[in-house]
Amino acid sequence: MRALASINHWIHLTSVVIWVGSLAFIVMTLTPAIRGKFPQESTKVFFADIRRRYFRMSGILLALILVTGGINVHFALQDTERVSKLWIIFLGIKLALFTGFASIYLLNVLYKSNPPEPGEEIVPYSSISLMLGFLIILCAAFLRYLH
Repeated sequence: MRALASINHWIHLTSVVIWVGSLAFIVMTLTPAIRGKFPQESTKVFFADIRRRYFRMSGILLALILVTGGINVHFALQDTERVSKLWIIFLGIKLALFTGFASIYLLNVLYKSNPPEPGEEIVPYSSISLMLGFLIILCAAFLRYLH
C-alpha cells in the first residue's frame, strides 16, 4: 500500500511541477524574450500554437492532478488520529487555490481560443495563475510536514 501511495504522490508532484514550471517559463522567459522582437503576424501564429499546445497539456495535467490529489487525501486520512485541525485548514486553502487555478484554465479554454492579439499574454492571466501555483506548492509543503 505504501508503494502505491508513493507512486501516486510522485505522479501528483510531477504533474504539478510540469504545469507550474511550464507556466513559469512562459511568464518569466518566453513572453519577455519574444515581445517586440519579431513582426506581429509571425508572433501571432507562434503564440497561437503555444497556447493550443499549452492548453492541451494543461487539460491532461489538470485531470491527473485532480485524481492523484484525491487519492493522496484518501491515503492521508486513513490515519485520522494523526490529522490535525491545522492540516485540514491548509488542505482547504490548497483546494480553494487549486479551484482558482483550474477556473482560470477552464475560462481560458472556453473564451480564449482565438489567437492572441498584439500586447495580449500568450496565456491570459498567466501571472495570476503562476502566483496561485506557487501558493499551492507552499500549502503542499505545509501539508507534508504537518501530517
